[in-house]
Amino acid sequence: MFRTLTHIRAERPLTILGSSCISSFKPFASLPTRKMASSSKTFPTFKDRGPSKSPTHFLCLPLHGSYYQTLPPAHVSLKRALKQFTIDETDREPGLSEADEKSVIPRDAFRPFDTLHLTLGVMTLSTKEEVENAISTLRDLDISQFLPPPPVAGGDRKVYVDLKGLEPFSNTQSNITNCNVLFVPPTDASSSSQTRLLQFSESLRAYFIEKGILTPENRPLKLHATVINTVYCKRINPALDSRNVGRRDRNSRQNRIQFDATEVLEKYRGHVWVEGLEIDRVQICRMGAKKGVEVVLDDGTTEVVGGGYESVVDKLIE
Repeated sequence: MFRTLTHIRAERPLTILGSSCISSFKPFASLPTRKMASSSKTFPTFKDRGPSKSPTHFLCLPLHGSYYQTLPPAHVSLKRALKQFTIDETDREPGLSEADEKSVIPRDAFRPFDTLHLTLGVMTLSTKEEVENAISTLRDLDISQFLPPPPVAGGDRKVYVDLKGLEPFSNTQSNITNCNVLFVPPTDASSSSQTRLLQFSESLRAYFIEKGILTPENRPLKLHATVINTVYCKRINPALDSRNVGRRDRNSRQNRIQFDATEVLEKYRGHVWVEGLEIDRVQICRMGAKKGVEVVLDDGTTEVVGGGYESVVDKLIE
């Protein structure tokens, strides 16, 4: 496992101002905060466009590590594993039967490594003031109050995750054979109870919901790292592909390209993508991943670089 990582944190760390315990919450612990240099980052202006019906931002725990000047070993391992996954599952021989064709996952459905994250909730921020309020709320927050104690008294309080297996959002036969999305479930690598990561995430989400920043959801938090999503697939000739049903509509699951995930789910059921990957920050990101540039590497394979979601504020977990 990669239990200790030597890396360079991103430039311009934000000042941790700390805060008192919120009365309606029961913080796990309050640690002395360490002051860091204040950020000089200028955020783009956000024009008041009136009420927005669609989410504009989201709160997340990033997994990609693109903010490091040098990618830590665990992140490198995860990046390689996902790259091989894409190669293996898109390298199919031509002339497949219709049944076999249904199990082929479109290349555009594989999410770029720089987009990998765990979503804690979404925000609909309609004005510049609402955006600035969300940014300052995270920037000035004492994250340590939401961290459960380490499994061993006096142990490492850092957040490490293991990523293992591959799952759909619903295990019904219909959803598996007509699949749109697959994700990798995270577990807490530093706790035998496997609940520390979830407790931290739920507490942080509840705080932002109470502050009126995150949109409330009437369902439990399901941490997931999306690796396949056919909403990003380009349209091809619907007459030649039984997976294309009607027009492409992001808001209609039935109108998106679907594939039979039975084989790939069985193949990667117990697959270990990475162990001991550190999550060292919380981010608020803008909706809509930027499209990266596809480059050809020395080994002849291609890789998308420079894409991902734009972070408007990072807060280190300390």
